[in-house]
Amino acid sequence: MAEESAAPAFPAADAMVEHLKTTYGTSVRAVVFYGSCLRLGTDQNLMLDFYVLVDDLVAALNSPISAVFGALLPPNVYYHECGFEGRTVRAKVAVMTLAAFTRGTAETTFASALWARFAQPAAIVYAKDELARTSVTRARTRAVETLLMKTKPLVMGPCTIRELWVHAFQATYRAELRPEKDSKAEELVAMQEERFTNVGNAAIEALRIDLDSERTVATRAIWTWRFRRWWGRLLNLLRLVKAAFTFSGGLDYAVWKIERHSGVRIELTERDRAHPILTGIRLLFRVKREGGLN
Repeated sequence: MAEESAAPAFPAADAMVEHLKTTYGTSVRAVVFYGSCLRLGTDQNLMLDFYVLVDDLVAALNSPISAVFGALLPPNVYYHECGFEGRTVRAKVAVMTLAAFTRGTAETTFASALWARFAQPAAIVYAKDELARTSVTRARTRAVETLLMKTKPLVMGPCTIRELWVHAFQATYRAELRPEKDSKAEELVAMQEERFTNVGNAAIEALRIDLDSERTVATRAIWTWRFRRWWGRLLNLLRLVKAAFTFSGGLDYAVWKIERHSGVRIELTERDRAHPILTGIRLLFRVKREGGLN
C-alpha cells in the first residue's frame, strides 16, 4: 500500500494539486488522488477526484458554518477548476480532517463509504510531512482490512480472492446510493486484477481469513448489511442536501447527483435556488417518497 500510495500523478493532476494547496492553505496535511482519472492516467473529458485532508476545517474552508457541517457530516464536497496548458482542468474535491479520514477507514466505523473507496487504488499526491504520509497509508491499509473482514461473512462457502473483492464491492455499492449493476464490481476488479490479487492476498494472510471455509452466509451479517445499506444511502442523501448550501452551485450539483444515483428527476426553480436549505430538506423527503431511498 505504501508503494501504491507513492505512485506519481500526471501533469494536469499535479496542476490541480497545486491549486488545492493554495486554496486550502497551510492546514492541508495531505491530498489523495483516486478514481477513474487515476486508473486511466488522464483527465480528458473527465473530472479528477481528490480528498484534501486538513488539520483545521475553519482555516481551510474560511467559513465557520461550512466547517460545522464538515465536522458533523464529513466530507464537504466542492467543485474546482484550474488552468493548465491553455485548457480547463476540473475536479471534484472532498475536504475533511485527517483525523476524520483515519476514523472513517477503521473497523469501528459502521458506514462503508471511506473504507470501500480507499480499499481501491489511490495515490498520496501531496503530504506535508512523513507523519501525514504514514497516517494516510495506514488508514488505506485499514480500509482494505475492514472491507474484507466486513464482507467475507456474506460469501457462501469457499471463494477466490477475486470473488471476495467482487462480493465486497457489490455490497458497498448497494450501501452508497449507487445503482450500478453487479457487473460493475466485476469490471472494477478485472481492470486491475493483479493489484487486487496482490493486496487481497496480503490482507487475508495478515487477517488469517480462510477463503476455503465451508461456512454458510451468517444471518447476522445479512441483517447488518441491510441496515448498513439503509444507513449509507441516508448519509449520502444528507450529504447531497448539505452540498446544496455549502458551496456555490451546490444545489444544481445535488440535483444532478440525486437523479444520477436514484433516478428521481427534479426541476429546480429560481425560488428553489434562493432558499437552498429549505429546498434541500424538501428534496430529501421527496426522494424518499419516490423510492430513491429504500
